Amino acid sequence: MNHLHFQIQDRHGVLTFDREGSSANIFDRDALVELSAKLDALSAHPELQGLLIRSAKPTIFIAGADLKALSSAQGSDLRDLIELGQATFQKLAKLPFPTVAAIHGACVGGGLELALACDWRVASDASATKIGLPETNLGILPAWGGTTRLPRLIGLPTALPLILGGKIMVAKAAKSKGIVDAVVPQENLEAYALTFFKRGKRRLPHRPLLHNGIVAPLIGKKARKALLEKTRGLYPGPEAALEVAIQSCHGPLEEGFKRERDAILQLAPRPETHQLMRLFLLQERAKKHRIVQAEPHKVGRCAVIGAGVMGAGIAYWLSARGHEVVLRDINDEAIAKGIRAIAKNYDEARNRRVFTPTETQRGLDRILPSAVPVPLDRCDLVIEAAVERLDIKKKVFADLAARTRPDTILATNTSALPVHELAEVVGNPERLVGLHFFNPVHRMQLVEVVRTPQTSDATLATAVAFVRSIGKLPVVVQDAPGFLVNRILMPYLVEAAKLFERGGDPKAIDDAMLDFGMPMGPLRLLDEVGLDVAAHVARTLAEAFPERMSVPALLDKLIAGGHLGRKSGSGFYSYEGHRTTPNPAALNLRTGNQAAPADTAALLARSMSDEARLCLNEHVADTADDIDLAMVLGTGYAPFRGGPLQYQIDQAMRPKATAQPSTPRSHESFTHATHRHS
Repeated sequence: MNHLHFQIQDRHGVLTFDREGSSANIFDRDALVELSAKLDALSAHPELQGLLIRSAKPTIFIAGADLKALSSAQGSDLRDLIELGQATFQKLAKLPFPTVAAIHGACVGGGLELALACDWRVASDASATKIGLPETNLGILPAWGGTTRLPRLIGLPTALPLILGGKIMVAKAAKSKGIVDAVVPQENLEAYALTFFKRGKRRLPHRPLLHNGIVAPLIGKKARKALLEKTRGLYPGPEAALEVAIQSCHGPLEEGFKRERDAILQLAPRPETHQLMRLFLLQERAKKHRIVQAEPHKVGRCAVIGAGVMGAGIAYWLSARGHEVVLRDINDEAIAKGIRAIAKNYDEARNRRVFTPTETQRGLDRILPSAVPVPLDRCDLVIEAAVERLDIKKKVFADLAARTRPDTILATNTSALPVHELAEVVGNPERLVGLHFFNPVHRMQLVEVVRTPQTSDATLATAVAFVRSIGKLPVVVQDAPGFLVNRILMPYLVEAAKLFERGGDPKAIDDAMLDFGMPMGPLRLLDEVGLDVAAHVARTLAEAFPERMSVPALLDKLIAGGHLGRKSGSGFYSYEGHRTTPNPAALNLRTGNQAAPADTAALLARSMSDEARLCLNEHVADTADDIDLAMVLGTGYAPFRGGPLQYQIDQAMRPKATAQPSTPRSHESFTHATHRHS
């Protein structure tokens, strides 16, 4: 074991986490045993005036528990691991001298639980510093003291949203919540942290009027109501964390630790937990999995062609990640509208303390707008986000091919059009690739990287590396109709529209899929996407697969009547202020009076699973894991079900009498209930 280094400097101790052979500090059994031994050894130094805890890693303080080890531990092994962590952190809390965590980089999960066991916490203001307890997103709860300690530190009403939502915050947001005591520049971090030794051991605030057996349950009742609105009560992790936090914010710490341990022992074997852990590991794989052997090229300056919703969203995201971006559109009005959208995104991020005012201004300064042709020879990557018409895109790419360097990567953000048909206007089509972002860009993690038959390995490697470098997760797909996510999603949306057309109640149809776990019902989603956009994608797929896909006549009738969805004020629903009610015009277009069947959820879910199976058989994506991950990230497919292919497997293994889906609703921290699709 060689994960920790201890030294004495000027009458204080310094404990440095530096996991050997790894870029990250994580807690497994060996690391906890080593830490426990180091803390025992500190008793041999009664002269110490304090202990500073820091990390030697450049972007990570402590990234939490080793999830592979945690997910594989069962029964007594898991119990021992939880008790070891609790006992070790309690040793830290009981040291006779003040302890300070100097936090730079990711401090999440078990890393924050260790920091909470310290008296004081000082964090760097670097963008790499992220703080939070994400365990409920994995189906478990903070069980090394976090669920007990955080409410005692900042108060139950403040702590509950952070624990139940699994929120990860920047340092300044964590300070505003009271989790850290100071935020300073990285170069001043340790020097400033040392000044906290003068404050001595911390005395936690005493909140007898808030943390007692009468008020705490009342706070919990309100929190439970909000939680059930998001989860429908069938995501067990947040519910268990809520119960533990309510009961453990007062009374002996040890009783809280016991509740944490008992709760995680009950949660760990559940199938929901298994699938959430699996998806997390798939996301980690997507961050570093090598797709091809070619080495990626560095991408600096970029250009985005089209300043509409998608173009502006992409330009914002790239500039926020440090790239200079040429934003090009056909006139000043389009450019101005795009810049306003970008500025709004920056304002919202600044208000959430993601960016400082200075960082916001620098990000805006990296946007180089133009309504006239400009040189693009300095751009390493150009992303086209123009209107979804192949003839227009061909003209755009013919122009780009003539005005960029031969090695500039040319990418299209099309959501359904065949990328390979653009190759004929690009002189060297090996540099052509699809980069399909999802809307809203700043919230959706997934990017489909579309490989054409001509796309070179170097281009693919560069595109994948670029997507990762801007904080998105890539899934490589073949240049097939609809690519992956839209192809699987569209039969589901079309089938829902047909159920409505035959007489189904829109709320009953949508509620069935909310109960299944989707973040939004299919008819409401069609309205959010825009019925005209959905019909365009549906027609593209119907042309490719006429034997099993078609466009409901109802869609064309609604579009002809000006009912385009939320953007026009009505679609399947009417939108008046905050009120959403079934649209009478849509109801009048129904051709039958058949109620939605009792197995609506199973029927609609099967449409996605069947199409996903076809995509796997046709090698649209490499693996079933890629397909499941893409659907969860791109559509909010119920995370606890693991994806449409995993759901199909689970249903096939269940007895027929219990094969109907249960009624959980997706947890908001995994996706956004109002997200739109490009």
